[in-house]
Amino acid sequence: MVRFPNREEYWMSQSVIWWRISVVAAIAMCIVFSLSATGQGKPPSLGMATVDINKIQAQYKQMNLLQTDLNVLKQRLAGQLDRRQQMPLLSEEDQKTLDAIYAKDVAAQTADDKKKIEEITNRGQALNNEFTALRQKAEKDLTDADKKRIKELEDLYVKSQQELGNLRDQSENTIKQFVTQHSEELTNNMRNAIKKIAEQKGIAIVFTTEIAPYAGTDITDQVIAELNKK
Repeated sequence: MVRFPNREEYWMSQSVIWWRISVVAAIAMCIVFSLSATGQGKPPSLGMATVDINKIQAQYKQMNLLQTDLNVLKQRLAGQLDRRQQMPLLSEEDQKTLDAIYAKDVAAQTADDKKKIEEITNRGQALNNEFTALRQKAEKDLTDADKKRIKELEDLYVKSQQELGNLRDQSENTIKQFVTQHSEELTNNMRNAIKKIAEQKGIAIVFTTEIAPYAGTDITDQVIAELNKK
């Protein structure tokens, strides 16, 4: 009896954690930074302030929007992997047809789309059932046509597993690229906002609350307001 792989979450369950850690880590590279005089705001003093990075991330609108985009991307890629695991004998053409339909919002799927989903899904299940039935036959009961068909389906299965592995790698890289690209953007925005508020208040050194929770004025709310102005 053919064994079809169980669904795995792979990297999906870790991407949100990685997303937030990557931003925090980048900010933490400059946990403490001195602000030089720029001619704007008050001249820097020896004053210190703190920012709560976790609170900033929770209330930073752009980050929350990007988190939603990341979740949508994860769900789309997970669906592609899941369909190939559940119906490994379908042609890649059929799989890509399903990918294109499921990429649409449910409300945007037409009657033809839904009919196509049903047709392809039924075909995939029929292939699974055929393969299982043939493999369950006793060797003495197999005809030459049966043996030929088993070989064809086995070849399809092996090919599908290779394609699934490639798609898994591509999906992981897509997630990594999204996180890397936007983490850098968010980090720069946060650091610039912190720097701007500190300069306005004449503060020379800013700590994160994880490092020094009581080291001077907390400017977190002002930083959040600055970030959300954009």
